[in-house]
Amino acid sequence: PPRSTLFPYTTLFRSATPVTHTFEAEEGKYHITIDTTVAPDLTEWAEMELKPVVQEWYPKIVEMLPSEGFTAPSRVTITFRDNMGGTPASAGGSRINCNADWFRRNLRGEAIGSVVHEMVHVVQQYGRARRGDPNVTRPPGWLVEGIPDYIRWFLYEPQTRGAEITSRNFARARYDASYRVTGNFLNWAVEKHGQEVVVNLNAAARQGRYREDLWKDYTGKTVQELGEEWREAHRIRLGLPADTDTPAN
Repeated sequence: PPRSTLFPYTTLFRSATPVTHTFEAEEGKYHITIDTTVAPDLTEWAEMELKPVVQEWYPKIVEMLPSEGFTAPSRVTITFRDNMGGTPASAGGSRINCNADWFRRNLRGEAIGSVVHEMVHVVQQYGRARRGDPNVTRPPGWLVEGIPDYIRWFLYEPQTRGAEITSRNFARARYDASYRVTGNFLNWAVEKHGQEVVVNLNAAARQGRYREDLWKDYTGKTVQELGEEWREAHRIRLGLPADTDTPAN
């Protein structure tokens, strides 16, 4: 994937006028707007490096996470902000917010990958079912964040190996640890039981019908059994003793 290798984006100033650029993806099916009004120094980077990834990967993510009767947002806005504190990025509805200061520090690191993660949230749209019926099942947070990190670390940028289980973080190897660790678990589940595991879990979460026993329907095993099998596979791979500490809570 494109990486930040072109320019030292160091000029920091606020623009007095809006700085936005709207472009198409998948031959006009999707329209993406990037707003760098509060961070015009990031405009060139966004145009040269972020835009091509968004154009390619937003449609890919939509295709990866289908469900019956669902249409992903056709218009998405990515806005750089200067009031996000320590949060690198966030998403809500069809909008992605990017912390301008954090992005300046991470242009050659995790910046683009963080947007890929947030694009998955835009496609997930798990709040739709609750808006129609507040009593529907809310999917667990570890799965909500694990799916974006599975797509980010294992499909978009697997070469970075950013979600590896190592001897240093093995104690945190829980299937429900969220983000990268859950992403690693989901990748293992896909390798063992097929891509439909994530597709089906996503569809269930989006439709407000997620329940834990779906794991057994899709794989023949409970999520706890799968989690133990996944963790044991890593323990053996890492050459750790059988009495290695149990996962940290």
